[in-house]
Amino acid sequence: MHGLWALLVLAAAPALPSPLTEDQAVELALRNSPQVKFRGHFFEEAKARTDADLHWNNPQLRISDMRYGQLVDPAIDRRTYGDHPFYHTEIAIRWRPPELGERGALRAEGRVREADRRLDLAETIRETRAFVRQLHARILTYDAQIALGKETVEQTAKLNDLVKRKREQHAATLLEQSIFDVEHLDAANHLAEAEVRRRAAYNQLLAQLGLPAGAEIALAPSTKDPCAPPAETAALIERAKATNPRLDLYRAEIERADAARKKGWLDLIPWFDFLQVSYGLAGDNNPSYVAFNLALTLPILDWKRADRRAAATRRDGFLERIKADERALSDLVIQTAAEQAEQAVLVKRYRESVAVMEDAVEKFRASLERGHATDLFEVVKIESRLQTTRRYYLRAQLECKLQQIELERLSSETSASP
Repeated sequence: MHGLWALLVLAAAPALPSPLTEDQAVELALRNSPQVKFRGHFFEEAKARTDADLHWNNPQLRISDMRYGQLVDPAIDRRTYGDHPFYHTEIAIRWRPPELGERGALRAEGRVREADRRLDLAETIRETRAFVRQLHARILTYDAQIALGKETVEQTAKLNDLVKRKREQHAATLLEQSIFDVEHLDAANHLAEAEVRRRAAYNQLLAQLGLPAGAEIALAPSTKDPCAPPAETAALIERAKATNPRLDLYRAEIERADAARKKGWLDLIPWFDFLQVSYGLAGDNNPSYVAFNLALTLPILDWKRADRRAAATRRDGFLERIKADERALSDLVIQTAAEQAEQAVLVKRYRESVAVMEDAVEKFRASLERGHATDLFEVVKIESRLQTTRRYYLRAQLECKLQQIELERLSSETSASP
């Protein structure tokens, strides 16, 4: 039943590119990620709330001095002019302008809210990108380890058969045969371990891509050299600072503190409570008229010194926090770049060692197959060293790739949408 469901889901979904490149896997994961989607909606909500807060106050229609009791008398035409229900009625439009600095404070508040939501979204996008890239790289490494393991199992099986024949000819001891049996079992265990890890990483990748369990996809190797030297460390640090969403949030907090301080000073300036234009209907002895009204508030005491001091202290605190985070970010970029450089040196050394050991193993195997006198213990030793070095070589390449992914995560620009 599960297999049928997987087929139905894959049939309904758009065709996947095969093999799937690293960038295509990231794009698919971001498109299908519910975490990215709901954080994107929250970010859009924050922008909409900012727009709503910055709306101008709605003007009010006011009617005053209206004689409502006269409206129920049906004999309007029999009343005197002075008894008319609209006698001396005033119709006015009143509007309250925003306080000085109010819109700036609201705009800064909205920017903090947006930056906070953008931080959640950007970190989710970055983490998803990095995790999918890591899974893609790990699966390809496990594939290489599996291919190496199968080759090793095949070679140790051949050597094991050869040693058994030599023992039948009394040219090998039981100890030598036991050692080759152990080597064969060890190779089989390494192969099984790589297959288990590959299945686990593959299932995680399917979950990140939004594909059903059991789906079959092929992965394309990355075209980037995992051990290629990164850009200049100084350029990476500057890019990491400029694109870090958390630092953007701190800058927005500084703007909010500045806006609060500015509004605290502007509150001491006299400002309009309202502006009004009205039209009064004619009375017995008064003609119709148009009037303009306004009200000013004059603050007497300054009660907001503590508020301004708190805003200034908050601003200084976020300035120091930016310095601390920038220093930590710089250290992390420097450390990651150094680790990648060290892994690149290891990869080069392992590559050279593998070449030397492969040549030596080929000579030992050829000598052994021709029946020449060869120390079987030396054959086992160099075979074991070769396979171990090959595994270390693949792991060093993977670590180099992971450090490259981490550098990209730290310094890559993340837009507010996937």
